[in-house]
Amino acid sequence: MSELLGLLIGFLLTLFVYSYVVGDNALYRFAVHVLVGVTAAYAAVVVVQRVFGPIYQQIRANPGDPANLWWLVPLIFTLLLVLKLIRPVAWVGNSAVAILLGVGGAVALVGAIAGTLLPQIAAPRVGGPAGENGFLTLLAAFFTICTLLYFQFTGRADEDGNLVMAPWQRVVSGIGRAVLMITFGALFAGLLSTSLVLLVDRLSYFLSGFVSALGALLS
Repeated sequence: MSELLGLLIGFLLTLFVYSYVVGDNALYRFAVHVLVGVTAAYAAVVVVQRVFGPIYQQIRANPGDPANLWWLVPLIFTLLLVLKLIRPVAWVGNSAVAILLGVGGAVALVGAIAGTLLPQIAAPRVGGPAGENGFLTLLAAFFTICTLLYFQFTGRADEDGNLVMAPWQRVVSGIGRAVLMITFGALFAGLLSTSLVLLVDRLSYFLSGFVSALGALLS
């Protein structure tokens, strides 16, 4: 009985989410609020059990260890973030937010350079210029450079102050724009196909679940 009840709740929430197809409505907002609330509660429980729990056990096992003082740093930043909720002293938490944004931006920048740009630049050199793979890697590097140059908005100005780009810049920018359009189209097609697969999988899950649950009740 509990399994059938869970299937009914999941089926109703799924219908509430897909009701957004006909427009924003109260059922969709209710499902979204439930999803956000459950996700936040689950994240809070995981943080307490997996983060704060081990730290508390470590401090409790070795209360006199000088290394425990390092835990004051995240504690201070946490308290500063909590102060952001209090309007008169909200400015005190700006330092913690600035450090978090700075560290996050630096990590994202290093990850983009080391994980995306450098491998694409090194791919032609590693693969070698000979053979089909070498041609594809060189072509990928060329398209990457054209895409990056598309975001170059500098050039000389004419007599009226309008931006004038060199012919080669217009050609390269056009190639980069075409690459971006093809990439976004492929991403959208992949997202659409993934959504359809998830929808079919969800319907198959509910159908098989209802059939098995009703079979168990009738038997």
